[in-house]
Amino acid sequence: MDTHAHNNANTQILSTLVALAEEENKLTSTLIDFAKKRTELADKRTLDADIRTNLSQERTQLVKQQTSSSTKNTELSKERTDLSVKRTRLSENRSSLSEERTKMAEKRTRLSENRSEQARKRTELASDRTKLSHNRTNLATNRTELAESRTGLSSYRSILAKGRTELAFIRTGMAFIALGSGMIRYFGFGLWTILDGGLIAAGTIAALFGIKGYLVTIKYERRFSKKLIDRLTISADS
Repeated sequence: MDTHAHNNANTQILSTLVALAEEENKLTSTLIDFAKKRTELADKRTLDADIRTNLSQERTQLVKQQTSSSTKNTELSKERTDLSVKRTRLSENRSSLSEERTKMAEKRTRLSENRSEQARKRTELASDRTKLSHNRTNLATNRTELAESRTGLSSYRSILAKGRTELAFIRTGMAFIALGSGMIRYFGFGLWTILDGGLIAAGTIAALFGIKGYLVTIKYERRFSKKLIDRLTISADS
């Protein structure tokens, strides 16, 4: 269940990162469009400057013509007025372009702030993902330790079951010895003494077999007990 929840959390984080990447691409496209518009505005401003330069040159020529010919003074005045009007319009256009450039600068600033905010959120999500990865690693380590402990306990249980079986052999052998001895003492020596002796021999063999196996089992049991105690001590310390 924990692994599934972590996988879901990782999937959600990845989806959020993909959405943030798409949002960043959109912001980049918008900045490119604004850069193109700004270039177009600069071209228009350059064209207006050229027009203004040409108009200044024309005005200079008109002034020269006014100095050389007084008869054309009225027409030149009218042309000069027209040029003034055009210059005023150009000034108005330049002011409009400046205002648009200011608005575009403000929009670019807002877009930069949004991009910074998105980058900050992406960084926070990356930190959360790193923390989740650490938690998942710790959980996997704990699960591995629990599996090892369970394996050790299973082995220890098997050893205890083996020891219990061997004790049963010893107990059965002692019962056969006691039964054979009791029958010999009760009935005395006779034909059934062979059966009594067989019971005593079988009991002795079973008891010796059980004792031999039990001594080996005790060694393994002590070894596993020490390992389990050490492992439980390490787990309690951690």
